[in-house]
Amino acid sequence: MCLLLTIFINRRERTPTKKKNKKDHSDKLRRLDAVSPIRTLEEWWSKSKGPLLPSEGADGQFICAVCLESVLRSQEIRELKCLHVFHKECLDKWYLQDHFNCPLCHRAYFVQESRPSHDFVWMV
Repeated sequence: MCLLLTIFINRRERTPTKKKNKKDHSDKLRRLDAVSPIRTLEEWWSKSKGPLLPSEGADGQFICAVCLESVLRSQEIRELKCLHVFHKECLDKWYLQDHFNCPLCHRAYFVQESRPSHDFVWMV
């Protein structure tokens, strides 16, 4: 009887944690969406550089530096402020593992606003 009660209590405690983690992930991803909107490679290229020609990219391909796989025209990507581009899934996974810098150049995703210090040191 005690064993069954213990199992029931343990299962009950784990369930909210899973829901909380999913909520935390969606909140984190919403924050990432604000600085790195999701779009396809073709949409990103045409908006920033003009029409995407078949020969453009590294040997006609774009490579995601996280997974080292080709980025296809129709795949969703994220561009960071440093202008590096990655598969959406790769960067999301990287970010959710508490990496808050670009995988290539290590520039921070989010720039913290500097607040003026009100602590003055007076020299007399």
